[in-house]
Amino acid sequence: MENTLFENAKKLYDHKLYESVIPVAKFLRTAMKNDRNVATLEMEYQVQLYLSISEYKVRQFRASLRHLENLIHQRKLMVRHKNACLLAIESAYPEFGDIEVRRRGAECYREIGNPKMATDTLLQIPVKLRTPRVNLMLARLQHPGNGNGSGCANKAEALFAYKEVVRECPMALQEIEALLELKVDGNEVNSLVLHAATVPGNFDWLGTWIQGLAQMFDCKHLAAARTFQKLQDTSQLHCSEHLMMALGRCLYYHGNYSEAEQMFSATIRANPDNVEAIGLLAVVRSSLEDRSSSNTTDMDRLYAQVTSEPKYSAEHWFVHAQSMFDSGKFERGLSFVDQCLASKPRHQEALILRPRLLASLGRQEEAAVAFRMAQAIVPYRFEVFRGLFQCYLDQKRFKEAHAVSNWTLQTFPNSPRSLTMFGRTLFNTPNPLVKKSARKFAQKSLKIDPNYSPAVVLMADICQFEGAPEDSIKLLEDHVSRFPQTDLFTRLGDILRCQLQPIKALEYYYKALGRDPKCELALEGISLLRYCPPSSLLEEDGTTKVDPQPTTPQSKSLECVDSDFLKHTVLSSKDSLNGREASSSPAARSGQDGDGDGAVWHDVDTDINYDGH
Repeated sequence: MENTLFENAKKLYDHKLYESVIPVAKFLRTAMKNDRNVATLEMEYQVQLYLSISEYKVRQFRASLRHLENLIHQRKLMVRHKNACLLAIESAYPEFGDIEVRRRGAECYREIGNPKMATDTLLQIPVKLRTPRVNLMLARLQHPGNGNGSGCANKAEALFAYKEVVRECPMALQEIEALLELKVDGNEVNSLVLHAATVPGNFDWLGTWIQGLAQMFDCKHLAAARTFQKLQDTSQLHCSEHLMMALGRCLYYHGNYSEAEQMFSATIRANPDNVEAIGLLAVVRSSLEDRSSSNTTDMDRLYAQVTSEPKYSAEHWFVHAQSMFDSGKFERGLSFVDQCLASKPRHQEALILRPRLLASLGRQEEAAVAFRMAQAIVPYRFEVFRGLFQCYLDQKRFKEAHAVSNWTLQTFPNSPRSLTMFGRTLFNTPNPLVKKSARKFAQKSLKIDPNYSPAVVLMADICQFEGAPEDSIKLLEDHVSRFPQTDLFTRLGDILRCQLQPIKALEYYYKALGRDPKCELALEGISLLRYCPPSSLLEEDGTTKVDPQPTTPQSKSLECVDSDFLKHTVLSSKDSLNGREASSSPAARSGQDGDGDGAVWHDVDTDINYDGH
């Protein structure tokens, strides 16, 4: 009977009928225990392998682990006694080898949530015997921030394991990206690839790819976008799905949402099942102020496509979370984000979306903690710094907010977004000397990107504060003629109302309502027009007659700064946290990066006193 059971168990295993192997192997084990005369060491060892691997294949990880120690012990006995059957067994079934058995054991430990035991199991394999698959698993287990539990993260060991994978497999692009993310110099990674065991032919593009990734992780997102664009324009990889994704990510990280949207849309056209691209497209469209009905319909179709999947990956959970965030269902969005991070702890978009959802729910302290956690994993993302800055502002922790804005400027020294954020921080201080220094940051930002809307708004606020409302109006009117945006229309309406030009103010308020019929700022501005002084009248020919007023331009500008502009500043900063940030213009992509003055902030009084502000 035992031989018949063994032959049937072997046949079922050879045909990969793993679910059927399990009961037969268990019957055979019971029979061998009851009659030790028929149980040879070789047969018992092979039956346990059939059983353990079959349980592993059907995801019964704890059951599979129960056989692991016994299998390792039995194999040691067979090696010690130089059992010839062992070599025959492992020749017929390569997956029965010691290294593969330990690797499967490590996977079982990882799947049941014990990464420390998984790491320890892999470390028992001698370094020279580790396969690329083992090294990759070991690297990911020890990669900092990978949800690997206390005592498992080891950056040095992770780097060593990643390098071993790349030495053996130089086209392991994800492992190359992991090395660069862990701050390995791009030249070192390129040299590692060049001296790999099997160098691929015609791989000139790979050096450019490594350069682009190195620039991206070094916070030089615009330079990285240009590097990937060079590949797009000059190599045979034109319109490659992965190249378009890399280029789109760099444009998105730089803040150029409109061009990033085009790249992610092109990626989805190339591969409609790319869920990561769908998630990123949802994020950039959420970040753009103007979302047409066609785009909304397109996103609804993509959301429906993701929803129809029977099994969800981390990317699927994130798309659901982003959909809930856009719909204002923050609690549900938070539950979906948690599902995403449970599946993939280093999912950077989920790490950024989670604190944004918490902030939208009014849980600012939790949001700040979540932003700091995200900052440890994705320190090259401006959105993390901006979100942390806003959380501190909402908690009235002004010194911490100023420290974050200073830190942001040091991390992104030539970014219009960081320059504008720092300039806005200075402009909102009560110290008039520090407030005046905001101008040079706005000017520097506009020099890098003349069409960056937040910088234009900051410069307009500065002109208004300095008593030059005509300059402020002209600057904003020139900008909205090229980039019409709801918040800029309401801003112009408020300035013109303060300058006693109610007809023009009303025109811009209605333009804002034309783009967003529920715009609260525009509706409030229209209601305030009834309180305009009666000295502003219409002549019979339709022109506006404004009687002289005893107020000066300086007093009127101060009035606007103290009331309407403060309101706009607070609301626009909250919109930035929620993703409604004006993108960089296309011109910035081909423009200059700035003058490279990395010490631009050092001549500012950093010891700003926020008491009472």
